[in-house]
Amino acid sequence: MKSSARNQLAGTVTHIEQSNGSCLVTLASAGGVEIHAQISSFSLKRLKLSVGSPVIAMIKAASVVLATDLAPMTLSAENCLHGTVKRVEQGSVNNVVTLDINNEINLCATITLYSSETLALEPDRPATAVFNANQVMLGVLI
Repeated sequence: MKSSARNQLAGTVTHIEQSNGSCLVTLASAGGVEIHAQISSFSLKRLKLSVGSPVIAMIKAASVVLATDLAPMTLSAENCLHGTVKRVEQGSVNNVVTLDINNEINLCATITLYSSETLALEPDRPATAVFNANQVMLGVLI
């Protein structure tokens, strides 16, 4: 499978919650990192997903928001992954920031230069990747 999404995480479905034509699918990725994806019931059937199914979660880097100090905030986003900045690739308008999550996963976020400066993002700085479940696309190998 090829995709334009920078973030492609292999995992296994651990839980499926269905309600009113929508499904919240939880998967365990490398190192036990949990990712939540919201898909339609139609997509669940089309992908033939069930607990134990192998799946690829894809998240566009532009869908990932970074934060450096969330405490004591509670967010509506289903996915909040704590990590450490691994590198910052400088661009002319945006930077691509790579976080190391749990020494298992690299997750990229595309953020503005202003945001990168405001958050003082540099290697080894703790940061949190935040994204909604409806921004996660799921794929299976056929």
